[in-house]
Amino acid sequence: MMEYLGKKIETVILDIGNVLIDFAWEAYLASFQYSSEMYETVADAMFRNEDWCMGDSGLVTTGQWLELFIENAPEAEPQIREVFADFGRSIVPYPFTEEWIRHLRGQGVRLYYLSNYSEEMYRQSKEQLSFLRMLDGGIFSWKERLMKPDPAIYSLLIRRHGITPENAVFFDDCRKNVEAARNSGLNAVLFTTDIPLRMLEK
Repeated sequence: MMEYLGKKIETVILDIGNVLIDFAWEAYLASFQYSSEMYETVADAMFRNEDWCMGDSGLVTTGQWLELFIENAPEAEPQIREVFADFGRSIVPYPFTEEWIRHLRGQGVRLYYLSNYSEEMYRQSKEQLSFLRMLDGGIFSWKERLMKPDPAIYSLLIRRHGITPENAVFFDDCRKNVEAARNSGLNAVLFTTDIPLRMLEK
C-alpha cells in the first residue's frame, strides 16, 4: 500500500492515451508530407473529428469507422485510407512508462488500466502496448461498448476487479473523466507528465 493525496492507496488505475503513451497523431500525420491544406483536411476528417469516438465506442466496425472518416472529406479519400492503414504508429510510449509501472509495483499496489481505445488502434499498436502485461488487468472501451466519462464504465471496473474506491487513485489527462471518476467514489488526479517524474525522483 502506498500513500498518495494523504490517503492509503492499494489500487492505481491508469488511462493509456497521454498517460502511458503519447498519442502523437500530429507527428504521424506530418510524416506523410502532404500539403498544409491536405494535412488540415485529413486532421479535421479523422483525428479532430467527433467520429474518432465512434471507434473507441465499439459501436461500429473498422470498415464503418473508415467510411465515416471518408464521408467527412470525400476529396481526401486516398489520403484518409493511407493514414488509417498505419495509424498505430501514432502510439509512442513515454520514456518513463515502464519505470513508473515498476515503481508503482514496488509500492505494493494493484495496477489496472481504463482506456477509451478502438479495436483497430489496438490491433495496430499492440507491440507499443506490451507494458500492459505488467498490469493486473483493465478495461478497453471498445470491448465493453462503454466509454469514459460514462459512470457505468467506472462501476464495471470497480465491480469486476473488486476495487475499494476510497483506496484507489485514477490518473487521466481529461478533466471530464477525472470528475466522473470522483463521482464514482474514486480518488482521481488530472494527469500531467511531471507526476510520474516527481514520483520517480523520490
